[in-house]
Amino acid sequence: MKKLEGKTALVTGAARGIGLGIAQRFASEGANIVLADLDEEGVTRAAQDVASQYKVSAVAIKVDVANPTDNEKMVERAVAEFGRLDILVCNAGIVRPARPLEDITPEQWRQVIDINLLGYVYATSAFIPHAKKNQSGKIIYMASVAGQVGGVAAEITYSVTKAGVLCLTKATAKQLGPYNIHVNAIAPGTIETAMTDVLQYSPEVKKAIPLGRYGQADDISAAALYLASEDSKYVTGATLDVNGGLFMR
Repeated sequence: MKKLEGKTALVTGAARGIGLGIAQRFASEGANIVLADLDEEGVTRAAQDVASQYKVSAVAIKVDVANPTDNEKMVERAVAEFGRLDILVCNAGIVRPARPLEDITPEQWRQVIDINLLGYVYATSAFIPHAKKNQSGKIIYMASVAGQVGGVAAEITYSVTKAGVLCLTKATAKQLGPYNIHVNAIAPGTIETAMTDVLQYSPEVKKAIPLGRYGQADDISAAALYLASEDSKYVTGATLDVNGGLFMR
């Protein structure tokens, strides 16, 4: 029996990178997948590939996660397509290279907050009524080691919003626990994806990782599968560090 057989999962930021990796992992375990991304062409291609490779149903949706209405329509479409929605993965995000705080404009702050933090809030708000109706659900937030240590190579806007995601995880888990809705986060370290290509990592960063390598998307998707499956049935409000030992609590 596959771990997610009969489940429906929605993954934002799923056109490439970590989001696509999670969609592929979930599909390999039998889940039907809703892939959402602002890149309509990219997410459509990704959904076609997932459906073809894993023989599951996969739907592509163009969504601007910073738009509350888009999030509502995204969830409604997922439920309309499959009759239910069991798993929500909030992964869509934006990151820019580090620069002085005083050089960041209010508009630039707002953009990152709207996508990296409020985007999660909007998607969760749209998902909750369906999960409460089913008296079950899994929500997985993509946080970051940057939100735990203040960041190094990423702009401070990214670190601050990811710290907000860590708190959102705990607060939401407390509210939704009585409805058997689990809320957890993954805090990746340095993961090699197209999004992180814009960051300039010094050689010292890799040397500081005890496992001696940068992470890959499949390192994160394996953690996501654990949190999405019944293997984590007594886990909520937790942050799973997947960073090669770069940050230890």
